[in-house]
Amino acid sequence: MEIALGERRWRDLRHALAAASRRFARLVLDRRAPGRRAVGGWSVAETAAHTAIVARLNAGVVAADPAPLGEPELDRMVRETSLGGLARLNAAALRHFAERDAEPVARDLVERVDLMLARSADLDPLAPRSWLGGARLPVASVLAHQLNEILLHGFDIARATSTPWPISPEEGAFGFELFLVRLLSGDTGRLIGPGPGPGPGPGPAPGRGRRVAIEFRSPHTTPVLITSGDGRTSVTPPTAGADATVRFDPAALMLTLFRRRRLVHGVVTRRISVSGRRPWAAVHYLHRTRTP
Repeated sequence: MEIALGERRWRDLRHALAAASRRFARLVLDRRAPGRRAVGGWSVAETAAHTAIVARLNAGVVAADPAPLGEPELDRMVRETSLGGLARLNAAALRHFAERDAEPVARDLVERVDLMLARSADLDPLAPRSWLGGARLPVASVLAHQLNEILLHGFDIARATSTPWPISPEEGAFGFELFLVRLLSGDTGRLIGPGPGPGPGPGPAPGRGRRVAIEFRSPHTTPVLITSGDGRTSVTPPTAGADATVRFDPAALMLTLFRRRRLVHGVVTRRISVSGRRPWAAVHYLHRTRTP
């Protein structure tokens, strides 16, 4: 399914990415707690370094560089990874790019994002690029992924340091619609392979077993129906056959899909609601989603 991307939205995405990169850099520089745990087993310093490494990768992808990280083994892993291999790729990249001091890491992130923006300035935002695991993403989706990485890992660091980190619905919408929906709508290469659970949400492994069709609606995004079953996933305009409808604030949904907030938090705060003939299917679907 094609999502409309006019000149204004392309410009807004680019502005949002530039602003988020600088906000992230200020967070890293202002909140000096490098050893504090941020997400999973990563410290604040490791989380910031990872975000800068992803910017290095995505800047190379935008330029259609066949070796975006500049290290043969890492670039092989980038080409061959699946969702299940991302943890190994991330660990290997953190070992290779060993800088953890706040100033150079923050500077590198901003410079890589600026390079990404400069390289994409005159490109067709829908021009395809080869991404993780050989998945094919438009240039705009690569930028949306980088924005999503900055917002999520900024949230991780902010939570670890008791710092506010607001994410607007418009920012969240870029990640959901221009990254996740576009990823599922196209060639996912090796990235999305068989995994646990009855079916995918945005960005998970192809669904197995009973067909599940979930409609996603927000004032900030184009309505979509994501259908999974028998190892296949499709994204189409909504039809009458949905099992359930998820109405959402995009920022809240992205924090839920990427395991930063529990679904119940979105429901209690009225930023996510589920309705339809099989609402429990949507709840199960969101709980079992895997995302890149």
